[in-house]
Amino acid sequence: MPRGIYSRKAAKKQEGALTVVGVSEDIQVLVPPDAFDTLSWWKKLNNDEQSAVMHEGRLLAQALLDFGKSRLAVGEHLSKLQGLLEPHNLFGRFLKNFHFSKRTAYRYIAGYNNAKARLPETVLKAAMARGVNIVGDTEVKPLGVYTEAVAKLPPPSQATEVQANTWLDQIEQVRKETRAQASGGGMFTVPVPQDPQTLLKESYRFVSLRYKRLPNSSKVRASWVRSLVGMILADLGVSGEQTFTPHKAPEDFVAQRGRPQVASA
Repeated sequence: MPRGIYSRKAAKKQEGALTVVGVSEDIQVLVPPDAFDTLSWWKKLNNDEQSAVMHEGRLLAQALLDFGKSRLAVGEHLSKLQGLLEPHNLFGRFLKNFHFSKRTAYRYIAGYNNAKARLPETVLKAAMARGVNIVGDTEVKPLGVYTEAVAKLPPPSQATEVQANTWLDQIEQVRKETRAQASGGGMFTVPVPQDPQTLLKESYRFVSLRYKRLPNSSKVRASWVRSLVGMILADLGVSGEQTFTPHKAPEDFVAQRGRPQVASA
């Protein structure tokens, strides 16, 4: 099932009872049943699990093809697939067929779970349908670029479809105004934290994320750290040799990334 292998112009195969509600005919051609049958671990699942994985896998393929419309939908299907396949230790192997790394998949899942926890169901579905990527995979910005806007204008708790779409229009405007204000284009600016501990936490998380993107070479990473600290000291006007002692960051400094925790019912 790798992306790009199947042609949309391929002749449709007869699938009989395997036609899946909610999946376009194009996707059923793009991802036929034998695409799953050839997977070496496929027979480890029972019939119900195979049907569910085929269904969600096709929906995932459809969401990937519509990626420009909504990352939320991708996260939703990955979340369901995770629940189905991780008990069998097969989630990582499934992801390889979609050219997904685990890290990327867990970011999508975390983003979807963040949005699901903060938005009413009708708003979430409307955002998916409209391709509004009101999604973020960190604690600092759980709704991505919309985090500050949603804090200013929370969604209606019992929104109808009409109200959900109206709110999405409004939140888009608030987001634009918030961005303009932050860049000095408005009368007000988004307040920057002044608390030293908060600023330290934000700085620690930012540097940690960038450090993890470096090549996995101790020499490169050590040189990067020395250069970074040296430049900061120079900017601050600190001269002479300085001694630093490594110590573990507080637990609340470490951003919860990677595999999202399953919320209790």
